[in-house]
Amino acid sequence: MIKCTDLPTLECKNNFSARSQPLSVRELINKECEKGFLSGPYKIPPFNYYRVSPLGLAVGKYSGKKRLILDLSAPHDDDDNCSINDLISKEDCSMTYVRIDDAIKVIRKLGRFSLCSKFDIEAAFKQLGIRKDQWHLFCIKWCKEYFFFNRLAFGCRSSPIIFDNLSRAICWIATNIYKIEYIFHLLDDFLTIDKPDSCAERTMALMTTLFKRLNIPLAKHKVVGPCTVIEYLGIILDTEKMETRLPLDKTSRISEFIKKFLNRQSCTKRELLQLLGHLNFAMRVIIPGRSFVSYLISLSTTVKDLKDKIYLTDECRTDLRFWYSFLVNWNGINMFYDSDYTSVRDIELYTDAASTIGYGGYFKENGFVLLGRMI
Repeated sequence: MIKCTDLPTLECKNNFSARSQPLSVRELINKECEKGFLSGPYKIPPFNYYRVSPLGLAVGKYSGKKRLILDLSAPHDDDDNCSINDLISKEDCSMTYVRIDDAIKVIRKLGRFSLCSKFDIEAAFKQLGIRKDQWHLFCIKWCKEYFFFNRLAFGCRSSPIIFDNLSRAICWIATNIYKIEYIFHLLDDFLTIDKPDSCAERTMALMTTLFKRLNIPLAKHKVVGPCTVIEYLGIILDTEKMETRLPLDKTSRISEFIKKFLNRQSCTKRELLQLLGHLNFAMRVIIPGRSFVSYLISLSTTVKDLKDKIYLTDECRTDLRFWYSFLVNWNGINMFYDSDYTSVRDIELYTDAASTIGYGGYFKENGFVLLGRMI
């Protein structure tokens, strides 16, 4: 998906995240070479011209897992040299991801005690190779030695959409060849849902056979099911109680994150976007919470650079206090609501409110409370 491969030779300096942890980087490079994902080392690059992009080290915030990242958006702010990602169309790489609501819709359709199974591809991006005529664009340099990626690299704009094509093909085969009716995927994560009275073990066996025949390895410790309670996309789906739940550790984590903001006058744009990321995750279960992020979103657009300072307004603090109070007192549960809407005329439900008088309502000849009095 790279528009032009005829680029002049350029070597970029590795990022601080990699330079500050040389032992971890060396260990990961050795593992990538052993698995055949990375070619090298070479004293001299095996190409007439090549691009060395900065190597970075990403560390999972909560898992602590370390991963090599190739900064293919470098060089930054260089008018003379474009980055590899600059040569890949954003429009061609846009994707639509599966939503937790899609799985909930199927569970509601199949009924209580629906059986769920989960599968995860091991070393996902590394299952697909890079075109040989583009290897020279994916070089790295470490301790005066050169390497190049021959498999999809983390940090490349097109890697997710390319891998998603593989995942979509797997889903097509599962549906049309193996007759697995309900299957979802988010990149390398797959979820199947079976009727309560069906043989979900057969679905497990078929999916395992499918991956084996395609020579795609599964992360065995992440294969789960069939069961009625399963965590998918970070959300717990419970088909017995017909509800979704936020895991307790995630609820506590989000609450603590918000609490830190309540005591601050300002933050950076990066920190605010991190907060919005946490809230966006919570809104998968807390549907009404979508009404309490508008000020935060608007505020995040007032500055350009991720390091720029943003002053938190009173409106933002009001939203954050709501979120904090709700998360602390909420049981973390959301029922599977029916997505079909009913007209207020059909159920004879009407409500109204005024800031200076109070509120009231009418439901099938029964009145609601207005300022402590029946109407």
